[in-house]
Amino acid sequence: MGLLAASRAVGVRQRSAGVLVMARIYADNVVFLMRPGEAARRRAERAPEPRSPSPGVAIAASHCTATSANAPLGYRHTVAPRPAPVGETAQRTAANVRRAPLHWVLLLAAACVLPAAIGTWHAVAHQTALRHVATATGAQRTLALPAGTVLLDTDSAASVSADARPVLTLEHGRAQFASGPAAPQPFVVRAGDGVVTAAGGRFQVSRLAGGARVVALAGTVSVKLPASNEQLTLQPGEQVDYGYGRLGRVQPADLAAARGWPRSKLVFHHRSLAELVAAMNRYSDTRLVIGDAALRNLPVSGVFDAGDPLALAQALQRSRLLRAVRAAPDEIVLQAAAR
Repeated sequence: MGLLAASRAVGVRQRSAGVLVMARIYADNVVFLMRPGEAARRRAERAPEPRSPSPGVAIAASHCTATSANAPLGYRHTVAPRPAPVGETAQRTAANVRRAPLHWVLLLAAACVLPAAIGTWHAVAHQTALRHVATATGAQRTLALPAGTVLLDTDSAASVSADARPVLTLEHGRAQFASGPAAPQPFVVRAGDGVVTAAGGRFQVSRLAGGARVVALAGTVSVKLPASNEQLTLQPGEQVDYGYGRLGRVQPADLAAARGWPRSKLVFHHRSLAELVAAMNRYSDTRLVIGDAALRNLPVSGVFDAGDPLALAQALQRSRLLRAVRAAPDEIVLQAAAR
């Protein structure tokens, strides 16, 4: 009876161990479906270290093996599998890890790099197709385009596309555009976030902080902001400022000043001394500096030669409102006149 009880106890333990093994196999299969190679790694981690069984269990196991024929009908002993050696487990783990084929890795790398390469090529090709023009301090330059002529003022820069219908982009400074009624195509000018279009006539575009100013001298001029879809048409003698995505109101243009700078003349009518000094400094390397802040808003009227700051300083000094002091070979300081 004692031997039979020991045999039954061993059978119960083995059936319990079989249930646990089946549960682990099911869990490993689920993990395997979720992540290739993970099941093998987990089995290797859970593999029990070989240990010698206790004497009682060893004796019971030997008796059960010897008297297995006396076991109840339908009962069958099972032998636990031998733990795999460490080297064998590592080999199985490495074999179960699925590696991506090399050609898929190369295709993925090409898919990531190709768009950036194409974008860089387009940017370089676009820059190569542009014609960049600029003027130095005190100089002006005339360009001939299919739509007409462009007069680029001093200290200005622009770029012209090499298309069949070229587009001029005014980067900074100002320019005058003139074309006849028989011009084969209209002028298209980009300045800031606006597009200026005119077929025939004459107009000017000046870059301002954050935007631009458009003056119509002859013929109609269309001004459009693509971002906000705002658009208007200027008649001769009108001007408009735009910037930061908004169009300003149409105002009368200062035609005397607009017609003066293409002839290297600065025409001012009741404008501030600060504006006059800023305009003169664009045409000369000799700088005018306002030494007294109270003089900045002093109204000034007159016609002055662009690029001759000394003549301007002398003319202002004759008004007895201020005096000019030569602070350096290339600097003239305007100060309030002594009383």
